[in-house]
Amino acid sequence: MRLPEFHYRWEWQLQADPEALWPYVTDTNRFNRETGVPSLKMVPPVKLQAGGPVAALPLSVRRRLSLRRLGVPIVWEEDPFEWVRPHHFSVNRRYLSGPVTTMRVRGELRPRAGGGTHMVYEVWAQPKNLLGLIAIPGQIGLLSARTFERVFRKYDRLAVASSATAPAPSQASLLTAPNSPVRLAPGAQVRLIQARKQVLIAIQGNGGQIAGQSLDQLIDVVSQADDLAVAHLRPYQLADAWGMPRDEVLSLCLHATRTGLLDLQWDLLCPLCRGAKLTAQTLSDLPQQVHCEACQINFSSNLERSIELTFRPSPAIREVEAFTYCIGGPQVTPHIMAQQLLPAQSQRSISLPLEAGRYRVRALGIADGQWLRAEATGRPQLTVCVSDDDWPTDEQDVSLSPTIDLQNITSREQLLIIERAAWSDQAVTVADAMLLQTFRDLFSAEALRPGQQIDVGSLTLVFTDLRDSTHLYRAIGDAPAFDRVMSHFE
Repeated sequence: MRLPEFHYRWEWQLQADPEALWPYVTDTNRFNRETGVPSLKMVPPVKLQAGGPVAALPLSVRRRLSLRRLGVPIVWEEDPFEWVRPHHFSVNRRYLSGPVTTMRVRGELRPRAGGGTHMVYEVWAQPKNLLGLIAIPGQIGLLSARTFERVFRKYDRLAVASSATAPAPSQASLLTAPNSPVRLAPGAQVRLIQARKQVLIAIQGNGGQIAGQSLDQLIDVVSQADDLAVAHLRPYQLADAWGMPRDEVLSLCLHATRTGLLDLQWDLLCPLCRGAKLTAQTLSDLPQQVHCEACQINFSSNLERSIELTFRPSPAIREVEAFTYCIGGPQVTPHIMAQQLLPAQSQRSISLPLEAGRYRVRALGIADGQWLRAEATGRPQLTVCVSDDDWPTDEQDVSLSPTIDLQNITSREQLLIIERAAWSDQAVTVADAMLLQTFRDLFSAEALRPGQQIDVGSLTLVFTDLRDSTHLYRAIGDAPAFDRVMSHFE
């Protein structure tokens, strides 16, 4: 006998606008943790049978996940998240074990006429047995309902504060919002005091102008922010949040690494989903080829964009354990403006706001894509068709608020993605780091291992020549001339 499906719907009037709220409410990894969902694990993929209840994509985008709740193992298969930024997002899950058969979640952010957001959050859950019939109303209908409101209103306050201090809200505001008390290593407080003194001495000795306030802010982040925030600290993101010059904050982090406050790490980013697929302590540890399970591609290291320098607290200060609570929410790939799963021989229209610039519409598992350029004078409506043939080679102009008709005329379902062409400017690339004198002074040993080939993208070389140096030494003396020559090289 099929048990009745439960449907819950909550509505809140929030102060921040949808664009400001989007980075917070769609960070589903953080949201799940803050609402009490246990950490999850990936289950090795199982090939889906043709003609089964779910037709397999050409490349598997459905993932099998598991967690334990109250000692009960729960395994489910999850569809790709679907979203249109900053309007709505949703996900479907089919449970293979546990008291629930299916669950669907949808969030919608509607702009209010007088400012702010009317947020709608819905959950559909189908019980599998008597336990599910009891657990769903208790867990979702009562406990989760209160938690959802508390967390969303917290995000609203953060979004309002972020909008007041920066034109583009970012997750940097979450750095000061730990979910639970931070446990520092024994003796960490003494080491923090010592590290602060050493960093200030090092900065002043190198002629740095970094204010002690920024150093104190960094120490607060290291000692107070939660594990999800500090596992991959991005200096440019911190600089933007603090209103400080980026080079100065990057130099601060580099000095903090030398004094035992931070550890540096190199994240290797997938060129499609742009997520960190591998983390190494030195450049020489980076492999030449890496496989992205989510995008089902192999890619090579690229110094210009796919290798990012990030930081994390030193284990002598605190141990960082960044567990996974969700693997596919919109904030995992913030450069993707819209993601839609279209059945075979189907179509769907979406409307989304775009910033001026280049975008690409692509389908997972099909090479290349349709290029778009968003500008004020572009077309208000466009049809993009995915087929077994090649994509059109011409670039289409669209308006900044276009309606895009997505069509799938293939014989299989397709995951269609609309993404920004530009990479985030908050990433510290290898090129950024090596251009900084502080990095060259402190980490001159950082290099690729001998014989390793790696893409460099574009590279600029500057040559200088000291003319009449002998005359200079005679004219002003050896010591002053030598000082000028060394200043020139610096």
